[in-house]
This record gives sequence, structure tokens and C-alpha cells, in this order.
Amino acid sequence: MSQLSIIIINYNTFALSCACIASIYTHTKDVEYEIILVDNASKECNPDAFLEKFPEITLIKSPKNLGFAGGNNLGLERAKGEYILLLNSDTELTENSIKICLDKFQNNTQNNTNLGVISCGLLYPNNAIQHCTGKFPTVFVELVELFRVQKFVSKTQKENLLLGAFFDHKSEKIVDWVWGTFFLTKRDIINKLPQKKLPDDFFMYFEDVQWCYKIRKLGYEVFYTPQTKIIHHLSASSTQEFSSADILVKFKKILPNETAFLLKEKGKFYTYLLYFFRMMKFFTLKGDNFRLIAKFYFQYLKNNLQIIS
Repeated sequence: MSQLSIIIINYNTFALSCACIASIYTHTKDVEYEIILVDNASKECNPDAFLEKFPEITLIKSPKNLGFAGGNNLGLERAKGEYILLLNSDTELTENSIKICLDKFQNNTQNNTNLGVISCGLLYPNNAIQHCTGKFPTVFVELVELFRVQKFVSKTQKENLLLGAFFDHKSEKIVDWVWGTFFLTKRDIINKLPQKKLPDDFFMYFEDVQWCYKIRKLGYEVFYTPQTKIIHHLSASSTQEFSSADILVKFKKILPNETAFLLKEKGKFYTYLLYFFRMMKFFTLKGDNFRLIAKFYFQYLKNNLQIIS
């Protein structure tokens, strides 16, 4: 059994995936690992091209696009590692980040800390910090933001209440969830989940929140450390201005999955209240974009979450 299995999902990102794999080989030292690349039915090029550049990797060619969660579960079927690292294809290591996080995981386990997931710092190519952690969606969080409670509490209290934009990501912290961009966990933990795999209800978006929720329900903690950082090439830079249309596209992609998650875990009335308070929050914020989002939530509640027939 390998010490670590690194699973990377490729979907029409040949150049990025190659850069990611090359950075692993360049910077990862003193770790016994295997790289499993899952090609999600890419059309960009023949996935066998990866083996020409990296003959040591395990290449899995999926006949159809299984999405992010489904692709990772396909990789898990072949993984031999005690530890599992899910790594986005659009990331690049610049130091021995995997060893640093793996050591932290092992040290915490030896100290009887119930660590279940660890993620490192993520940087835009311009070295700006990406906010890659957050709180689970709750009515409490929406009420705190609606009534601007964060304005009347200390920085530490603000971070504990809300995380998100109020957490500067410059310190280590137990969090509710982390992005699936760099997602280090243990095989034994995944084996405790239903069907011994990651939940794959969602094709893409919100799956990492669901993973962390399920792992935390098992009694484990999700940990963020900026002790080491990797580059994450997102389509938008940290300074890019988003149009109203861009924002709505993002909400329309994420919201159905968030709704399905909330309905399953909290029920319809709770979900309705949460979105109602979120809608009110956006209505009270200044700016056309916020007003547009509020109107979107109004229509969403009206069309999808009627609690009185």
C-alpha cells in the first residue's frame, strides 16, 4: 500500500494537468505516493498523451464525464494509499506542500486530534489569497449577516460566527468546509461514509461542502493551514470585476445543489427560512448587483420553495 494516493481529474485541461503533475514530481519529497489521473471523457486530445509524458501515473479513461465527485470516486476505486489527496488539475505546487500537510495530519492523529480533512493555502497567480473555507449554510448565519452583528463583535468573534470574507486565511483554523481544490483525507475515513465513497449527488458545485458536512458528522474536524500554499489557476483573477450576469450564472449553478443539500439535511421549512433571510440581507445591501441577487432569490422562493400551496 502506498502512503498517499493523489487523484487528479482532467476534463479538457491537458496543459494545466501536465503542469500540475510536473509540479508534484518537482516539489514532493520524502513521500511515497502514486498519481491517479482520471480523464472525464475529454475531447481535447487523446488522454494516452499523458502516459507519453508521465509513464509512471495510473491513467483511468472514463467513457463519460462523471463530474468532479464521480470522477474522484472512480479514482478512489484504484487508489492504494492510506491517505488520499484530491488535487485540482489547475493547481501547481511551488514547495513541498504535500509533505507539510501530510506531516501535520499524521502529527495530529498521533496526538489524538480527530482530524478528518486538511487543506492548505491557495493563491491566485498574482499571489493574492483565495478565500477557500466557509461556514455551513444556516439560518443563524443569515440572521447574523442580515442584522450586521459582525459590526459589533471582535475580529475573532466575527471569524467564528461567519468565516467567509471575514477570515483573512492567514492563520490555522478549524473550519466547517474547505474547497475540494486540495483535499487531504484518509482512506479509513472515506470507508466510514455510505458505500465507502464520497457523496456524489452533485455533478459539480457544492460537493466539497457536502463532503465536509458528512465527514464532520462522523466526528472529524476540517482543518485549514496557510503554513504552505499552492497556486490555483482560476478563470478569474482576484481583482476581476464581475458583472451582474456573471454573478447570476454562478448562483444558478450552485443554488440547486445547495437547495438539494438543505432539503435533505434540514427540511423544506428550514430551507425556505434560510433563503428568505438571505434574500432580505441582499435587499438591504447597497448596489445594483445585490438588488439583482435579492430579486433572483425572491423568484427562486416563489417558483421552487412554496411552503403554502
